[in-house]
Amino acid sequence: MMKMNGRIASANRITAYFLVAAMAAALLGGCSAGGEKEVWGRAEAKEVDVNSKIPGRVLALTVKEGDRVDKGQVLARIDNRDIVAQANQAKAAVKALEAQIFQAATATSLQEQTAEATVDTAQAQLTKAAADLRLAEADYKRFSKLVKSGSVSRQLFETYQTRYEAAQATYAQAESSLAKAQAGLLQVSMSRNNEQTALGRLQQSQAALQQVEVALDETEIKAPFAGIITAKYVEEGAMVSTGMPLVAIQDPLDNWVNVKVKETELGRYRVGQALKLQGRDGALTVEGMIADISKKPEFATYRATSERDDSDIITFNVKIRVNSDKLRPGMRFKIIGEDK
Repeated sequence: MMKMNGRIASANRITAYFLVAAMAAALLGGCSAGGEKEVWGRAEAKEVDVNSKIPGRVLALTVKEGDRVDKGQVLARIDNRDIVAQANQAKAAVKALEAQIFQAATATSLQEQTAEATVDTAQAQLTKAAADLRLAEADYKRFSKLVKSGSVSRQLFETYQTRYEAAQATYAQAESSLAKAQAGLLQVSMSRNNEQTALGRLQQSQAALQQVEVALDETEIKAPFAGIITAKYVEEGAMVSTGMPLVAIQDPLDNWVNVKVKETELGRYRVGQALKLQGRDGALTVEGMIADISKKPEFATYRATSERDDSDIITFNVKIRVNSDKLRPGMRFKIIGEDK
């Protein structure tokens, strides 16, 4: 019986030892050498899905996961035969309208020159007819008085009367000719307006051609920036729709570490502050600078417990810009001090 009690007492001591050791490990694991709570975060990097703006069949996929690509490098090609046909049709329409406008402009220019010359001629004829009319009218009035006084014969008077009537008719005809010539100038103005309308149609056709050319350019899917292909979503021969992602690309030099800092410790950090970070393996260390401290609290909180006897503490995200090729998204890092 005494031996059994001794074994129980020994087992209880061992259990108590392991409990104390576990508590100590937990306490030490959550604290730094200076007794401060360790702040851990997760690495993230700039990564985007490269989508297709054009629906169609993937004719070529020139990259695979893990490939490094340069900015503007072609990643994939979409079947562009339909768009090429549309582009050719739009180019033909533009050329036809350009030829039409050129011919219309040439004809209008000739028409304008002719109309202006006709107006000048008609105006000169009207001026001469007016002068002739004034002279004929003066002669007619003078000989009208003379015939009444018997100073000239009736036959001579009728000659000047005929000249006066002919001058009136000539003047009327000259006025009519000038009016017709001026109407020709109005026709030229209408032709110019028709040219402007044709120019508007040409601009619309050119805009349509530009849209087709943009669509044609989009059939070559290009890298938006230099980086690494981290995922491939389609294979050659697959049909894709507008907005469908083809590959994912990551910038290995555009990365950061997000850490969640308790509101009670937020005062220790400031934007622009340089910090040292250490990976979970203990060997990887990097330097970074705080780029942003969130103005809004995170949903994650430190919940109060009866053992700690404190209130709930919310956290804020602190973004530490690192831009190191040593980082990989998902890695865990802790802050180990300021970078002096």
